[in-house]
Amino acid sequence: MSHFITVPINENGIIFDSDMNDVVKEAVLADPFRFEDIFVYSHGWSTDAYRAMDEYNRFSTDLAKRLLLIEAAAQPVLTAPPRNSLGVGIHWPSEITEDPQSALNNAQLFTFYAMEHRADAVGKNAVYSLLRLMLTARADSELRLRIFLLGHSFGCKVICAALHDLQTDIGNGTIQVPVSLSFRVVLLQPATDDDNLEPSDIYGHMVELNEIRLLITKSSEDKALNTWYPLASKIANLFHGDKARRALGATGPTGPTIAAFGGVDSVSVVAGFSVGDMLAHTAKLVVADLSPVHKYRENGKVYDGGFSGSHSDINFGEVYDMTIGFFYA
Repeated sequence: MSHFITVPINENGIIFDSDMNDVVKEAVLADPFRFEDIFVYSHGWSTDAYRAMDEYNRFSTDLAKRLLLIEAAAQPVLTAPPRNSLGVGIHWPSEITEDPQSALNNAQLFTFYAMEHRADAVGKNAVYSLLRLMLTARADSELRLRIFLLGHSFGCKVICAALHDLQTDIGNGTIQVPVSLSFRVVLLQPATDDDNLEPSDIYGHMVELNEIRLLITKSSEDKALNTWYPLASKIANLFHGDKARRALGATGPTGPTIAAFGGVDSVSVVAGFSVGDMLAHTAKLVVADLSPVHKYRENGKVYDGGFSGSHSDINFGEVYDMTIGFFYA
């Protein structure tokens, strides 16, 4: 990553720093920056500012380290290697309070409904605005612009809500786009309904984005999504008569979603999985099953997520290599 900034956002999706738009616009448009690769990260539920910074620093640093090792060895050969890049970390209030010592945090489990809707608000307002600003700033430029977006858990809702609304306005001519524009999106254990990407659902316009490719991970070892997500959603909709919903990161996408993307490449991520194992999977939609590597790490006592299982087990080599292979194949 050539440069990295963190954008603090309030519960309504409003960016705290009024000068942040000018900072992003200068980075995308002005010399000497003119970044060609933009990375946008969004964390999930129950993540305070300190933990968000830890997560972004760890993931971006480890990813960059792996990339440098690949470039030094010239193996495997990446067909679309990274160029000068800007990383943007989105921090949104996904806890009751930012104070990790507060007794109020004991009630965090009861905020499922509020936080999933807050994630959508953050995506539709703040992240959408940032992306729109980037595209508008480069609308008349011949310079390539690649936008890489990565979300975890409810952070995937942030990403998807922003992209859906972005494409809505691109489609109706409200937003002009650069000549060379592409999107690569990685949804790590997405805590959203398995049918939300269908054409008629809340993120259905994502599939229409220019040169978009989407990677979704799922895992049977993710207790948060396989066990608690359906229960929490059922309780949240107790008076609406809705049946329990299934999480995208538990089951993967539905048939209509796969059809909308023109098919799917399915990948099993096992222990020892590397960048080279990912390069052949070039479909518009890729679903990566992390169950094998999660089981391996659990059995080896490498990771024990307890209540949430392997839901947050995303910071290790196989996931980094999977992401690199998907982004730069």
